[in-house]
Amino acid sequence: MTPTNEQSIWVRMFAQIADVVMIAVAFFTAFAMRLQIRSALFFGTAQTVDSYYNVMIMAVIIWWQLLDSQKAYAETRRWSLTHDIKVVLRATAMGTLILLGLGYMLRIEIPPRAALGLFVIFVVCLLTLNRVFFRYLRAYLRQEGALSKTILIVGSGQKAQRFLSAIRKHAEWKVDLVGFVDLDRERIGMNVMGAQVLGGPEELPQILHTHPIHEVVFAVPSRQIESCTDMMALCEQEGVSSVILSDFFSGLVAQVETEILYDQPVLVYRTTRHKEWQLLVKRLFDLVFASVVALLLLPLMAGIALAIKLQDGGPVLYWQKRVGQWGKDFQFPKFRSMVVKADQLKETLMEKNVMKGAAFKMKDDPRVTAIGRFLRKYSLDELPQLWMVIKGDMSIIGPRPQIESEARSFESWHRRKLSVKPGLTCLWQVSGRSSITDFDEWVRLDLAYIDNWSLWLDFKILLKTIPAVLGGRGAQ
Repeated sequence: MTPTNEQSIWVRMFAQIADVVMIAVAFFTAFAMRLQIRSALFFGTAQTVDSYYNVMIMAVIIWWQLLDSQKAYAETRRWSLTHDIKVVLRATAMGTLILLGLGYMLRIEIPPRAALGLFVIFVVCLLTLNRVFFRYLRAYLRQEGALSKTILIVGSGQKAQRFLSAIRKHAEWKVDLVGFVDLDRERIGMNVMGAQVLGGPEELPQILHTHPIHEVVFAVPSRQIESCTDMMALCEQEGVSSVILSDFFSGLVAQVETEILYDQPVLVYRTTRHKEWQLLVKRLFDLVFASVVALLLLPLMAGIALAIKLQDGGPVLYWQKRVGQWGKDFQFPKFRSMVVKADQLKETLMEKNVMKGAAFKMKDDPRVTAIGRFLRKYSLDELPQLWMVIKGDMSIIGPRPQIESEARSFESWHRRKLSVKPGLTCLWQVSGRSSITDFDEWVRLDLAYIDNWSLWLDFKILLKTIPAVLGGRGAQ
């Protein structure tokens, strides 16, 4: 439940403006402190904040968007201060990486390391202080009777009672219940969980005129929603907000959004949780990261190509058709780690498949060459896929793309992994992929990534991937 009264709106706006101011203050303070430290220790150049106003504006926008994406200003529930601090730390970690990436890509001069480091420290401290202040401010306003709302519940059955129990568990929401309206007139006058059924649909106008009601919450079974259309129309006419507690498709993982589509108001059930700006940041990171790594490792890739060619004279790259986002096929390159014509030998090895389900996997595959075993151990055979990331067919983080023949054997629920762009590494890679022998478990890890996706999750997976690769735990 989100309070919609004027005080709540002003508090949320004030909180966002205060964060924006604190981010800017942290930026200015970092340069001022750096100047003082430089004067005392005589190091660094005498650069001032005047040269970096563009970076400050970028930082303000990035940090504010990252905080907003984590629902830092939402009133839907009361998080602990520890959670608020984690939100600030996540926003700062991701914001710093994004700021550096954009600076590199757009060729914008980034502040000196000392100033940037001090900015990170100050922005964490100031944003945390903001959260402490607004926690006390909201508590004070609630104590004084502000930030509260009065509701009327339509329905008095189990669904309505579950909802009432939820709001009573959270006294800090400051939701006052006037009573119930029920479609069953025999329940009028009954006492339900300490509140009275005030009337039926016919009495709703009088109830709205008698009590100052902010919202009417429709907590009736789905089959009765159609019977409530007249009451919803009345609320609209009276200027009272209506909230429908929907349990349609309650078992789905889809996120519900309201949109105007084809000139019609619609409910859209999306199976991926993201905002367009987050996808843009992810794509920019993919481009910068893949380009930089490819350039740095170009000599290594040249050496690998030469070693493969000298080994048996066969092709350096192995191209395979894989299934990408929305089931679109694309050509997938790897450094060849198997003997020539290895695909033709696969059928003779199917009885040794240790993977249950659509995928193929076997231990000590005889088709793997000596060089191939080394490349697979350290995931070096995957390096050519950096080009597919730059091209846009893949991402750095995402479910591994499936072989076309395996994708044809997918069960219906498996196919949801195709709703996002495939990647070089994902939860499967950092969750002990060499020990997973059930394809369903593999897909469940991919779906867990999709359902919980965030820029922060990508960052954590990337950090876990680095030691996994360097430690030689990359072999499939």
